[in-house]
Amino acid sequence: MGIEAILAGINAITENKIAELQQQTVQQVNQILFRSKEEVEEIRKSLEKEGRVRLNREAAIIQQQAEMQYLQNISDARQKLIQESLGQIEIALRSIRTQGEYPALLRSLIKEAVEDLQPSLGQEKEIIVSVDPKDKELLNKFPKDGSVKIHFQYDLDCWGGCNASSLDGKVCVYNTLNDRFQKAVPILQQWLSLFFSEQVTGMD
Repeated sequence: MGIEAILAGINAITENKIAELQQQTVQQVNQILFRSKEEVEEIRKSLEKEGRVRLNREAAIIQQQAEMQYLQNISDARQKLIQESLGQIEIALRSIRTQGEYPALLRSLIKEAVEDLQPSLGQEKEIIVSVDPKDKELLNKFPKDGSVKIHFQYDLDCWGGCNASSLDGKVCVYNTLNDRFQKAVPILQQWLSLFFSEQVTGMD
């Protein structure tokens, strides 16, 4: 075989090998590209899922914060209404002497204090009733009770009402409007809180 034939055979083999390598290279590149697309799609889906989860989590947090703020606002508004209501009650009590029913109320408070004190007196039949000097004229015709003697003292500074005590001062009943208001405040706060809560619930 001549040299030309040998060289031609080598060239043919070389070209076939190159063609085969090219085909394998193209296949490998296509496979790599296909896998890359799949990986990119998986990454995209994963990011979308993570994004939705994060978005839902953030939305839930925002909603929870909004609900908490709403409840706080309601609570603050209710507390403000309670304080305003208690303030109005206090204003009314401070000016109760200007009301026509106050003389009857004063007599009722004195009678109540005396009755509450009597069981603690034993054999003692005398009671000291302290009132505000502004109420002195209202007691000029205070009805006398034969079972007990009342000594009036005008030494209080209060919205109205009285204190009653034994002669030695060891037993005392506090029945001024100031004292009754302070005792009633916790109950009024509970009642007003319930009342305003029902009003808010009715608006929802």
